[in-house]
Amino acid sequence: MRFGFILPNLLSPIADAHTLITTARLAELVGFDSIWATDHILMPNEFPQYGRGTEAITTLAYLAGMTQRATLGLSVLVLPMRNPIIVAKQLASLAHLSGREIIVGVGVGWNETEYNFLNANFHQRGKLLDEYISIMRTLWTQEHPAHDGTYKFSDAIFSPRVTPPPQIWVGGESDAAIQRAAKLGDGYHPNLRENMDYRAITQRIRETSNGRHVTMSLRTTLNMQDGAASIIEKFETLRAQGLEYPVVGFKHETLGDLVNAIELFGREVIPALQK
Repeated sequence: MRFGFILPNLLSPIADAHTLITTARLAELVGFDSIWATDHILMPNEFPQYGRGTEAITTLAYLAGMTQRATLGLSVLVLPMRNPIIVAKQLASLAHLSGREIIVGVGVGWNETEYNFLNANFHQRGKLLDEYISIMRTLWTQEHPAHDGTYKFSDAIFSPRVTPPPQIWVGGESDAAIQRAAKLGDGYHPNLRENMDYRAITQRIRETSNGRHVTMSLRTTLNMQDGAASIIEKFETLRAQGLEYPVVGFKHETLGDLVNAIELFGREVIPALQK
């Protein structure tokens, strides 16, 4: 089992540079395989926890220069709100300059007001996500990329080309997200919900992915005060249901809280689940 750490760039009372550097380096040191940034751009006042913090791709670019080996992940990028050609260029550049693997978690998002602020089409977001995934893969993999749709291009040069290209993991818990993961995703990366039938989801994706391996992931926030043994048992159960790559954050109020949680997870949970 591999593990990702959710950076406190959003959904945190301490989303500052010192905290991001400290926790990214520590997560790498204690054995996390990857560090992940959360995405929102311009949220309405009623959701302040999603609005206060740093932009996801910029955050990863900054921390790539502060860390040594960790894969860089997005959990998740609300791709239909963005220009996919620019995103493809940003991520290819990040992979090329950092020498790291990139995992691009993508999702449709949920806040219509944020879409409106960005002049993006909330009601077509599922259709746009499918198209934008195709656009990015075309740019990353085709010598002569071309596309005719929401965006049109041909006779174009795209660089840098990186091998392997960034992986695309599909986020979301809806039926459409599961279908999209099976059809288009390199991985499936939902939020862990209470009473989620993870085994059934795993089986469905395996049966409908046409023989492709889709990495089974999830995102969850842990309270390390529950005890390492309880958390190990939780992940052992989920591993038996198909989980391969959990991506975790930790409840915290201070940097000290977060440091303690990362250290405890690295000391007791990661070794137990790597056996």
